[in-house]
Amino acid sequence: MTNPLSIVWISCSASSSAADLLQECRRSCVVTACLPSRAPATIAAGAATVVIFDYGDPAAADLHLPQWVKRHHPSLPILLLTDTHSADLAAWAMRVRVWNYLVKPVPLRELKTDLQQLANLPSRREPGALEALRPATILPIAYRDADRHGDKTVLQCVVDDIRRDCTTGLSVAQLAQSSGMSRFSFSRSFRSNFGISYRDFIMRQRLEKACQMLELPGSSVTGAALAAGFTDASYFARVFRRHMLKTPTEYAQAATRSQDHGLKMR
Repeated sequence: MTNPLSIVWISCSASSSAADLLQECRRSCVVTACLPSRAPATIAAGAATVVIFDYGDPAAADLHLPQWVKRHHPSLPILLLTDTHSADLAAWAMRVRVWNYLVKPVPLRELKTDLQQLANLPSRREPGALEALRPATILPIAYRDADRHGDKTVLQCVVDDIRRDCTTGLSVAQLAQSSGMSRFSFSRSFRSNFGISYRDFIMRQRLEKACQMLELPGSSVTGAALAAGFTDASYFARVFRRHMLKTPTEYAQAATRSQDHGLKMR
């Protein structure tokens, strides 16, 4: 890794199911472990570059702390580890702008890949900075089904195609047929491998593209909608607000303010 990482590891679970992951982090990073009650002071006092939340089966009341971190330290990337997966939790993680959402057991190589990507991110710690780049928020669980010859599996090829162009709008039936699977098998395999349904993945990818477009100077809501594969600007605005908890215009304005602040700080 080119840049050292300083990790604040927040243990929100009494279980030790992530003990191996914590040990792996300590091999290559500076790690400060703490309980949730000490997290705000620990983050404020140190030079953390990453925050990792280790959850068991989180309830809604347990999730206020990541929201607090993103509100007060928006440029800090967050990794969220959880023993249990649900569509609601995955959607919540996307709305809060968690950098990656990982369901345990997490392969060590998967964690290493995340740490390497985080170490190579440009520093964005200045006040008012936009959030950390988000290559992993698109897909909560990184690829883990490459075969022993290093070839990509069918599902990985599907994901790669979507990441290159999220506007094609291929249906589950079409992809299942081209992949040699039944519709049910394709949907079940996609969720099993990536922890998210195909439709939710497409929506997440399109919203990610829309966010990138809205962060560009002079961007328009209609242009962002079309670039992300939405043909109806009104529908796009409703979907965006439901997932991002703000309108596309509000998101673009916030991005502009952050960019202007960054220029003044130079």
